[in-house]
Amino acid sequence: MPPEKHPPVEMFEENFDLHDGLLTLKGPLVELRRQLDTLFREWATIVGAVEYSFPPVMSVSSLASADYFSSFPHLATLVSRIDPSEGSVERFVRSARHPSLEQIGREHLAAARYVLPSAACYAVYINFRGRQLEEDLFITLLSPCFRHETGYEAGRRQWAFHMREIVCVGSEGSVQYFLDTYREFLKGKMREAGLPFTVAEATDPFFDKRDPRRIIQRLEPLKHEFLFNGSLAIASVNFHRNFFGERFRIRDRTGMVAYSGCVAFGLERWLFACTQQFGPDWSLWPAPLKPSPSAATT
Repeated sequence: MPPEKHPPVEMFEENFDLHDGLLTLKGPLVELRRQLDTLFREWATIVGAVEYSFPPVMSVSSLASADYFSSFPHLATLVSRIDPSEGSVERFVRSARHPSLEQIGREHLAAARYVLPSAACYAVYINFRGRQLEEDLFITLLSPCFRHETGYEAGRRQWAFHMREIVCVGSEGSVQYFLDTYREFLKGKMREAGLPFTVAEATDPFFDKRDPRRIIQRLEPLKHEFLFNGSLAIASVNFHRNFFGERFRIRDRTGMVAYSGCVAFGLERWLFACTQQFGPDWSLWPAPLKPSPSAATT
């Protein structure tokens, strides 16, 4: 008999706080999220992925190379500072002495040179800019990500959330095999766990609805989402073709422009889905969604 389902509201209302799209977790939810990330890191060992930790911000110039600001301006969270020019800091201090200060006007800010990432994998392509690879790259990383949305809901959609990715950069054949492998692996794991899902072709939410890349994605599906209960995307398998290889001048081991692809897991969404389906007691979760003891200790 499957474990009794616990409505997510019971678990989340007791152990979360959501304000302006910013989610705070406490107690058992923190541990459950940690266990899920350990599981995804273990899944990355299928291809021998090496774990990386990248800086938490990316330069405007790097993301501009990938057409980020013409494609996703509505998602971007920019990083600035108090204008350091002569007299600016003193003027800001005088204006900021009011105890009810809620925001800092643009007149006090320096131009933004950095961006908080909306997806983890950008850091990989930025890091390997201008290189020729000696072999195919398999990298896994965990990153806080930030996306402005029209509305927020705890566990389903936040301004700030965590994304674990497994990334492949190399030849077209290697990337296609990587994506096919994980697409079938995820289907098997989710079926075995009894987690209700569907797989749907998807397009990225480009700012300009006329963007030709939307047409390309429809003609040649480049993104497949795993939807919990048919509606909540908890994982995606993404084929970038050679777009990032061209934009960041990355070559595969044969000297050709590199292809890339990634598998992405939204930790808070997985947390939401699993607590809804299996309840808050991790000991009752199905074995396919538990990391091995050896993975849990690394």
